[in-house]
Amino acid sequence: MVIERSAVSLRDGLSLIKQFQSALARDLDARAVIALDEARKMLPGDERTEAFHKAIVLRNAVEIHELLCGKRNRPAE
Repeated sequence: MVIERSAVSLRDGLSLIKQFQSALARDLDARAVIALDEARKMLPGDERTEAFHKAIVLRNAVEIHELLCGKRNRPAE
């Protein structure tokens, strides 16, 4: 799984995807990016594996939240 740092395109400083995310989704997404960055800095081993797992879990939480809130793939207004 690849976690991208930026979304499709920028508009007024925020990506289209970010404009429709709730505060919770933005917080979870930020935590996922931080966890991924921390994992990349670690040496190979169990701790690094756990750090990558944490990043994946956080990213999945964002996706689930967006699906349940009906905000995924919402057209721009």
